[in-house]
Amino acid sequence: MRSPWRESRRRRAAWFALILAVLLAHAMFGVRVLSSVIGWNSAPRTKPIQVTFSKRVAPTAPPPATAPAPPRRAPAAPRAPRVARASSAPVPASSPEPERPRPTEEAAVPSQAQPEGQPSEPDRLQRAQALSAAIVAGVRRAVQAAAAAASAAAAASAASAAEVAGPPRPPFEWPPATRLTYTLTGERGAGVHLYGKSTVEWRREGSRYQVQFDVHISPLIDQHMYSEGTLGPDGLSPQHYDESFSFFFATPRARKIEFGDTEVTLNNGNRVIRMPQTQDGASQFVQFVWMFYNHPEWLTPGHVVQIPLALPNNLRRWNYEVQGLEHLDLAFGAIDAVHLKPILDGPRRPNEYPFDIWTAPSLQYLPVQILVKVDDHTWALLVLDDLPMQAAGERPAPPPPKVQAFPPPPPFGER
Repeated sequence: MRSPWRESRRRRAAWFALILAVLLAHAMFGVRVLSSVIGWNSAPRTKPIQVTFSKRVAPTAPPPATAPAPPRRAPAAPRAPRVARASSAPVPASSPEPERPRPTEEAAVPSQAQPEGQPSEPDRLQRAQALSAAIVAGVRRAVQAAAAAASAAAAASAASAAEVAGPPRPPFEWPPATRLTYTLTGERGAGVHLYGKSTVEWRREGSRYQVQFDVHISPLIDQHMYSEGTLGPDGLSPQHYDESFSFFFATPRARKIEFGDTEVTLNNGNRVIRMPQTQDGASQFVQFVWMFYNHPEWLTPGHVVQIPLALPNNLRRWNYEVQGLEHLDLAFGAIDAVHLKPILDGPRRPNEYPFDIWTAPSLQYLPVQILVKVDDHTWALLVLDDLPMQAAGERPAPPPPKVQAFPPPPPFGER
């Protein structure tokens, strides 16, 4: 075989062009790999949380939901007994006889003006006092009986509510680092089939979290979404979000969102008011876990779940309607999942891709299936291909750095 250097000038030029094309392809491929691995051409990120996924999560029955107690009726006010006139009502036999004062000498002498056979004035006064004391005692007994009946009814209602609700639901605990892998299938236009893989990783360390959502469509399409922030009483609180999309060997197109305490800075530079519990494109899936664990009653068919979502060019509230429980046959076995369908308030806006989500209560409310539908001819379905992997436990926070102690300086006179 003749050496290419001994070929004609035209052949040598062809060989040089081929070598240059191979080198250029390798360089572009290296840039693309570095962009996706170490973050070139993207917004700066904090140091990734180091975790080791060592165990699989088996489906288990979700914790019992605490049923709301039935509304308690206010006890009826006790009815006061009817008071009869003193002239016609006799003194009750059960009422104690009031002690009569000793008659004085003047009272012992009958008055000449009083008709014979009529009771004297002291006798009438004593009977009126006895009747009044009997009425007060009767009202007091009626009030005590009504209060005792109301207390017994409230105790019985609380006991029945506790029996219906069952044991209380344990408080929510953030899961350890978790990795979910999905198989991607879909279509793009007429006759173009899509195949690929997707990975969602959740990591946390103390009150800090990171979520990374990667999608690879064979052979040359990649999309990365990354969210980081803190954990709080309202779930995830994002602080930074970035995403990148690349096709073939082109440089990834990156976009980012910055979250402040009261404002959100979008990728186009606009600042908008931050709604409570605002999420981004990657953190929303983990936020659903927190929402449904604390509010399992939201997963009833017909209920609308709302979540504020910050996208690169807008922030608004997204609505998902609960469709009901569906039986899915996945690669690792059958599982029941609740289908959430997005409700659009108009035509789809640019760069908005509504997600249909299937969340599994028996797998810690993790998403086991995600449908991304662009239009009637372009869609992608992500199906969980294996049980999730989790870390054995949360990695403890590193100890604070040691401060070297220096001996105190000598007194001024001894220097």
